[in-house]
Amino acid sequence: MAENTRLEVALREWALKKAFGPTLDALGEDLKRLNAVGRDKILANAYRKIDSRDQGKAVNLRITRDVLWNGAFTEEEICAEYFGGILASSRSENGSDDSSIYYVEVIKGLSSKQLRLHYVIYNSLNKLLAKRGSPVNVAQGTEIHAQNVWFSAAELVDALSLRIDSDLNILHREGLLIQYKTGSHVEGTKAFPYASVSPTTFGVLLYAAAHNKIGEWRKFAAIEFGDFPDIQRPRFCALNLDDLLIAVGLKESKKPAT
Repeated sequence: MAENTRLEVALREWALKKAFGPTLDALGEDLKRLNAVGRDKILANAYRKIDSRDQGKAVNLRITRDVLWNGAFTEEEICAEYFGGILASSRSENGSDDSSIYYVEVIKGLSSKQLRLHYVIYNSLNKLLAKRGSPVNVAQGTEIHAQNVWFSAAELVDALSLRIDSDLNILHREGLLIQYKTGSHVEGTKAFPYASVSPTTFGVLLYAAAHNKIGEWRKFAAIEFGDFPDIQRPRFCALNLDDLLIAVGLKESKKPAT
């Protein structure tokens, strides 16, 4: 049994060195001082997001240190996803690319709930835009700002345990939303609480970096970047209020005339 455990550890270390280069060796004993569960979750998430692992690339030492020192002391899945994505995105031929360092600063300044809210918003937007198929230049502020995403406020609060009023304000302050609003739509005798958000180019960039797709961020409106496996998504979301009301059953879909 002990021999099998040693073999598993050796294989894991070999795989990590293949994927991340000599940077982890450079950190040496410091790695062992970190919370092992949080550290290993980040490394596992980063490893999962690398397509070609045996390329002789190395992660950036500065980013690796900041990612692991700030991320290892939480065991929240969403934190491991974001920190792991940034770590994976820092790989380069000589490990000198530290261009993702600002994303680390933003991620470590957000709570796990705020990161989940960012993920929910941009994951939903990514899916909706890719499904709609009409072109949106996410690098142009005027175009991306016009793409409102609507949610059931009750679902965000009750099912996903998000604090939308305060946490939307934090995302706005960090430049991850251009604007947001919460309100209630009255349909017949029913009041339907909603939340509407307007995204930013920086919000797209952070979402792409968390997926290790920073090189593909301009394709955000055209292709789905995928889901984080253990993070719950909302059942209802839409690009306008009418479609959201139809999705939740408060309004009938307009059938095309025959």
